[in-house]
Amino acid sequence: MTLILVRHGESEGNIRRIMQGQLDLPLTEAGREQARLVAARIASMPVAAVYSSPLSRAFETARAIASHHMLAVAPVDGLQEGGWGEAQGMTWTEVTARWDVAGGRPLHEMIPGAETPESLRSRAAAVIDTLLDRHTSDVAVCVSHAGTIVQLIAHLIGMPEGQLPRLRTGNTAVTVVEGASDRAVITVLNDMCHLTGHAHPYDGAAVRLRE
Repeated sequence: MTLILVRHGESEGNIRRIMQGQLDLPLTEAGREQARLVAARIASMPVAAVYSSPLSRAFETARAIASHHMLAVAPVDGLQEGGWGEAQGMTWTEVTARWDVAGGRPLHEMIPGAETPESLRSRAAAVIDTLLDRHTSDVAVCVSHAGTIVQLIAHLIGMPEGQLPRLRTGNTAVTVVEGASDRAVITVLNDMCHLTGHAHPYDGAAVRLRE
């Protein structure tokens, strides 16, 4: 099977540079254009299902993709971004003024209501493993968020809890995973060539670990 992970397009929270977490903010006009471009990139693939975080920035991106395949988007709570509790909607400057982030203590331990990294990885990994095993002979798309996708990559490559790959996931970046949950292989990582005008439909030929 092939599972395509896509980060949502640019959101209002991205341009305001706030900690969005599970705050539900829409795409910008640029984000809608990014969604259109990534949808065009995937359009020629035989996509059987499109799943998405229910947050609107992801769901709107997923609808652009699904429209090429005459599919409805299935919302999946486990694909949501990690929650930042009381820090949601705050800028980094506001966060550092309120909490002692320089002390080295993990943010989720300081911010009331913040989701732990362990919780985020556990719920997202459960979703991805289920989908890998459900779509053993077809193609599915999952639209999610930067923090969630990084945790999924850590899960897929077997990194211990508490450790993450040094990876910045761009808006509408594409990551491709092939195989069942017990032997999944990442064949494309964080690829955004559709935003540069040099995209080619993914044809199964591996573009290996481009970043």
